Amino acid sequence: MKPRLLSVLLALWCLLCTGVRVGALPAVVRVGFVYFSAANDMAWTWRHNQGVVQMHTMLAAMLPDLRVVTEYKENVPDPGPCDPIFATWASQGFDLVVGTSSGYQDCMISAAAQYPNTTFLHISGWKTATPNFGVGYARLYQPQYLAGYTAALVSQTGVLGVLGPVPIPQAIREISAWVLGAMAARPNVTVHVAWTGSWNDPPLEDFVTTQLCSLGVDVVNVRTATVQGHIAANRLGIMSTGYSSDFRMVAGESVLVSATYTWGALYIPVAMTVVNHTFAKYMGPAGLRNWLPGWDAGAVALTDLSFMVPPAVAVEVANETKRVMHGGAYGDTVFCRRIVDTTGRLVTGGACLDDPAVLNMTWLPSAALDHGQWNLPGRTCGAGTYGVFDLSTFIVNCLPCPPGTVSVNTDTASECVGCPQGTFSAGNTSQCTPCRSGTYGAVANATQCVPCPPGTIAASAGAWECVA
Repeated sequence: MKPRLLSVLLALWCLLCTGVRVGALPAVVRVGFVYFSAANDMAWTWRHNQGVVQMHTMLAAMLPDLRVVTEYKENVPDPGPCDPIFATWASQGFDLVVGTSSGYQDCMISAAAQYPNTTFLHISGWKTATPNFGVGYARLYQPQYLAGYTAALVSQTGVLGVLGPVPIPQAIREISAWVLGAMAARPNVTVHVAWTGSWNDPPLEDFVTTQLCSLGVDVVNVRTATVQGHIAANRLGIMSTGYSSDFRMVAGESVLVSATYTWGALYIPVAMTVVNHTFAKYMGPAGLRNWLPGWDAGAVALTDLSFMVPPAVAVEVANETKRVMHGGAYGDTVFCRRIVDTTGRLVTGGACLDDPAVLNMTWLPSAALDHGQWNLPGRTCGAGTYGVFDLSTFIVNCLPCPPGTVSVNTDTASECVGCPQGTFSAGNTSQCTPCRSGTYGAVANATQCVPCPPGTIAASAGAWECVA
């Protein structure tokens, strides 16, 4: 565990345990984690699992008589219907239930109201609820600012891109910080922002990254929760910056740098308050039961820079880190500057934004060009049509398939393909029609079948020749 994180947690432990008798501690603490993807996804959920290990290790060292039992359920969809696991675990006497995706929020609030003896921690939420419900996250906007700063200095074109997920305040504030970092390094930078509307949609992430590249983007900030945007960027010959994990493990040195979490910095103190029954008394700076550890607590960090970052840029990034990662109300000055949003509204003239403003952020800085949510052509267009993505309007135009062809619309393709011999198409359809009895189709891409010559017959429907 990082020395910075260890020292902070030790100090917090002393604070939380003041006046708590050993006899008052429970023998067992049961904690459940709900994940939207696989625990070994090498991205968002994998980092959470590492935090669970850190929690186990620290509690075992500090409270050897306490047994910590953890369970997790993976691949719980977000968005999706309310999963019963939250209420099920609470009904079974779990002490702490953690949901790690934004879409679980209302479901968890409902379960918290029903089971007041279980503590619920929602990662990336923003709503208030009962005393046993809290929201937790980390100040990832801090290293995201530095990642944007790095991207702008490395870029050859001055045109950057963002592969955005669901446009909730959590994602918006981190993307805004990334854009502000880019603007600090390069005031005339342009940042194209496109949203997928999902945390985990590899085909769409690949498509959006490809289209951003077509706009001249040479560094893309991948803010979705899978590796696909980085893989696509590497394939396209452009660079990327990541979030949550060090994606060089899967995409190589084209990943310039990543902003990462150490979730143990959140899970350990939260578990401590559950153990000594102080969770409901804790109020964060936004007036919520809000846990937002940051750079100074070792909860967030910037990975080592890729060797594709020039040494001179590395020096500038180090200097900017010293300038920005101190001061302010929360240990940084990321949102302590004059900020104008994309509508021209003055957000702040230089005063630091407070946590309520940061937590509920709905705007992007002026350098961002917000293109809204994009979709795959194959998911947009219906039978008999194919999709063409228009880079001037950022929408999919559905066009009819010409005669002799039929539509194929999938996650990876939207096209019209020719009909094989023995079939035909009059156009605007998704199925080729077999030639009827007495007719044949000798060529592919036929718009109609022709009658068999006198003295010959077609052996069956769909024939490509007639025989005597």
